[in-house]
Amino acid sequence: MDQNIKVFVGLDVHKETISISVCEAGREASQFRGTIRHDVPALLKVLHKLGTPAAQLAAYEAGPTGYGLYRRLVQEGYARQVVAPSLIPRRAGDRI
Repeated sequence: MDQNIKVFVGLDVHKETISISVCEAGREASQFRGTIRHDVPALLKVLHKLGTPAAQLAAYEAGPTGYGLYRRLVQEGYARQVVAPSLIPRRAGDRI
């Protein structure tokens, strides 16, 4: 892990909304920051309040609504990870 990362941002990206959770490095629990409309400039405004792009790592689930967001976050200098739901490890017997 990069030692410069101070804030981890979890995004739940949908066609109409983006839900945001934040976890500071070294802290125990994450905090739900709310849901905004799917508007990249509005998301960037929220991320800007959390610190510099170099100090943040954003992660969200792979899907059709995330590709434009991915390109814009890269363009703005944010570290990001797109996670494929099928590759997330689960214990045997765990079901949704």
